[in-house]
Amino acid sequence: MQAFKKVSTKPLTEWLVIILDKPGDRSKIRPEHLKKAAIPMLAGKVTNCGAVLNKVPKDDNEKLDFAGSSYNILAESKDEIIEFLKKDPFAINGIWDFDNVIIYPYKCFARIGKDIPK
Repeated sequence: MQAFKKVSTKPLTEWLVIILDKPGDRSKIRPEHLKKAAIPMLAGKVTNCGAVLNKVPKDDNEKLDFAGSSYNILAESKDEIIEFLKKDPFAINGIWDFDNVIIYPYKCFARIGKDIPK
């Protein structure tokens, strides 16, 4: 999966993305999805990503009840994010519900490695 465009001429905006799963099981596709997730992280385009869960697991041994995925992504536009998401194994294999993807510009107040405003 290509991370994003290599050279940007516009300032990048950070975006919050939540994309829920369609009914079904993501477990067969998940290893491929996780393997490909490292590429945009290493490129610095994805500032964080993870699973959205339907419930809090009781302990570390409980199987996770996945609802979808979330990302914080640096990109020029919403269209660039859609194109990026479409290349993910979850999209290619029909796991994600693209009709209801949530994408908003995001302004981070604080994160590890970033000073908290005074």
